[in-house]
Amino acid sequence: MKPKPNKSPPAPSEKDEGSFSYQDKGLGDTEPVVVATAPDVFRPTSTTLLLLRAARKALGEQHPRSVLDLGCGTGIVAVVLAKVLPADAVVCASDLSAAAVALAQHNAERNGLAVQCRSGSLFDPWRGQRFNLIVDDVSGVAEPLDRLSGWYPPAVPGGAGPDGTRWLLDILDRAPDFLTPGGQLVFPVLTLSREQLVAERARSRFAAVEQVEEQWYPLNAQLLEHLPLLEQMAMVGNARVEKRGSRWCWATKVYVARH
Repeated sequence: MKPKPNKSPPAPSEKDEGSFSYQDKGLGDTEPVVVATAPDVFRPTSTTLLLLRAARKALGEQHPRSVLDLGCGTGIVAVVLAKVLPADAVVCASDLSAAAVALAQHNAERNGLAVQCRSGSLFDPWRGQRFNLIVDDVSGVAEPLDRLSGWYPPAVPGGAGPDGTRWLLDILDRAPDFLTPGGQLVFPVLTLSREQLVAERARSRFAAVEQVEEQWYPLNAQLLEHLPLLEQMAMVGNARVEKRGSRWCWATKVYVARH
């Protein structure tokens, strides 16, 4: 029997702006981590939560001394990892959006944490550096579904291309040059993209690739309005949705790639 999908992540709204609270009781969290949000910065979603769960499990296996939150948005991944890592670990975060980088720096400071925040495209701010763990939360939703979904307001960078793989393929190609030997890349693949292409590229670039998380969600109201478009995109392989019970659903999968 297929598991029931979780509630679909809502599109950001004015009442949601202000803060975001993270707590994973399954990993033993007794208190939430709170970060500020802003209308011009990507708000954490269910994909971010799955990435954090996978990254925190990877921490226990590897004990990294340096981590990078790539496509940091509010900085929630960097902030949470900085809290659970030893005080002398190097935690970095970057985003194409200067507004996101400023907010991530603010959120690190308000939580009393040291995070190096830089603005730039993908790995450009980190030339010459290597990390034990990289967590990728860069846009991976096919256009125009990114804007239609409501998850990407106009001021938030998207542009992942008509099949959603533009940034992720680049990350998979370049990440080995920014990982230490045995380092790990944690990345998401949404079925609202050409997922098979991403999986094939990952396996061609890394010694081992393992899927560690998968969660299905019903299409939100915004995407349901464009179901014919989704069906057209599915026909050419740029998206995949499944009918589960009475609802059309999509999924996020999280992988760990080992260098």
